[in-house]
Parts: sequence; C-alpha cells; structure tokens
Amino acid sequence: MALALVLAAGPLLVAPAIAAEEERAPPGLLAAVEGRPVAPALSLGALDGAPVTLAADAPPTIVHFFAAWCAPCRTELPALADFGRRSGVRVLLVDVAEPADRIRRFFAEGTAGAAPGPVLLDQNRAAARGWGVSLLPASFVVISGRLALAYEGEVDWADPKTHAAITAAAAPPQKTQPKEAQGEQTR
Repeated sequence: MALALVLAAGPLLVAPAIAAEEERAPPGLLAAVEGRPVAPALSLGALDGAPVTLAADAPPTIVHFFAAWCAPCRTELPALADFGRRSGVRVLLVDVAEPADRIRRFFAEGTAGAAPGPVLLDQNRAAARGWGVSLLPASFVVISGRLALAYEGEVDWADPKTHAAITAAAAPPQKTQPKEAQGEQTR
C-alpha cells in the first residue's frame, strides 16, 4: 500500500522540482556576512598550473565558485568579468569538480567571455565544502582576510548596488565619537 502511494505520488513530487529548475530566479545582490568571520583557506592550482593562495592581506577579492555545466554560471561570468575590469576588484574563479581540459575548452569557446582572473581547479570539491557552497554559482567578497559579503545564486554584477556594497564593505570602519563629544558638536 505504501509503495503504491509513493509510486502514484512520484510524478507529483518530481514535476514541481523540474518546473523550478526551468524557472530561473532573477539575479540577486550580495548580502553582508554577519560578524565578518575569517575567510576559509583557499589554496588551489590554477588552470595554467600556477599555485594560487588567498592571503589574509590580499586586496579586496571576489571568490566565485562556478561550473561550466551550470547555466546561471555561464550567464553570469561575462558580467562578472566586466565588473572586475571596471571596479579593479580582484576576481578568483573556482571551478568545482571539472577536468582542466573541459574548462580550457569552455573559456576557449568564448561564450563565457574571458576569465576575469585566475581560474582555480577544485577538482575534489574540498574548497567548495570548506566555503560552505551548496549552490552554484556562489560568490564571496573577502576583505582583509574576512568574509564581508556573500550570495549563492546569480549576482547582478551590473547593478550599481553591487559595486556600492563592495565599496562600503571595503571602507575602513567609521570611528564613533563618545556621546559627550557628539553632544558638544550639536550645541
């Protein structure tokens, strides 16, 4: 009886999942990471064979997890590349679990545009797991070795709010004045 119920309900359970995959959510905006925790370690080989490590004292950096098979990733990469060029923010692309030759072909085809920075290979998904990635694409903004902004899903890199959020996150914290000093200024 239970098996019959599961078999009968199966198409009803699968159909919404398929429909949800077909309907893409609009690109979102980066959100602040509460408490700015220390960024997870990132040290991987790049597509060109060079080792790349995200240092704690690195300039503001976007760490972007993607895959060539991921439709939102393919759509987002040209806008991310343009954002990186316009803003001067360092971009590290981290390909998740694909062979290097496939990624070389992917960028050679030109549909994703030119890579905005080094393409790192996370072939065993260790970096993605370490960063808590559960959905591709996933973007993290690291400032002074700390996670400042993050978003899982496609980011709207053309939205001025994206640039403003990164600029604000990279700005040194404002010093607050004691209440007595604030009161003296308003008199």
